[in-house]
Amino acid sequence: MASNIIHGREGALYLSTAGSTLGTELGYTNSWNVSMTRDLAEVTPLNNNSYEYVEGLISGTVSAEGSFRVGDTAGLNRIINRFANIEDSSTAVSAVASGDIYLHMVVKPIDTAGDTDNIIGAKLIAPLLSNGFTVDASGADIIGWSYEGTVNGDLTYYASSDTLELPVKVY
Repeated sequence: MASNIIHGREGALYLSTAGSTLGTELGYTNSWNVSMTRDLAEVTPLNNNSYEYVEGLISGTVSAEGSFRVGDTAGLNRIINRFANIEDSSTAVSAVASGDIYLHMVVKPIDTAGDTDNIIGAKLIAPLLSNGFTVDASGADIIGWSYEGTVNGDLTYYASSDTLELPVKVY
C-alpha cells in the first residue's frame, strides 16, 4: 500500500540570514525539533464553576543537535561565532547577528517541477533569536553540539506544491 508518510532520514537543516534563501547546510545534524505553542489568557468569570481561556499569539522554540567536527561548515561556524570567538586566521567567519538567523528545517527535499521521485516534500522556516549553544563531550561518545533558539516572528511552512525550490537529491 502506497503512503505519503515520510522517513526522517531525508531531513536536513540549513542556516541562512534571509528567510527565502536556503543558505548553508549545518553538517552532521542528527535531529531538529520545532515546538510551537499559543498563549492562553485565563478569563475569571464570576458565578461560573470553570475557567475559560482566550487564545493569544503563537510562539515557539527550535532545537537541533549533531556531531561536532572542527571547521565542519560555514553555517555551524557562524553559530559557534555567535557564542565564542573563532581564533583561526584561516577561517573568516562572521557571527550570526541577533535577529538575523533563519533555520530551514527540511522534512524532505522538494521538487516543485515534479520531474523526479522527490515530489513529496516540505520544509519549515523559522526566524530565530539565538538562545544557546552546547558542545557535549564524554569519554565513551562522539563529541556533539546542540543549539536552541526562540522563534522570533512567524514560522513558515512550505509544501511541495509551493514555488520555493530546494536542492533535489536523487537516490
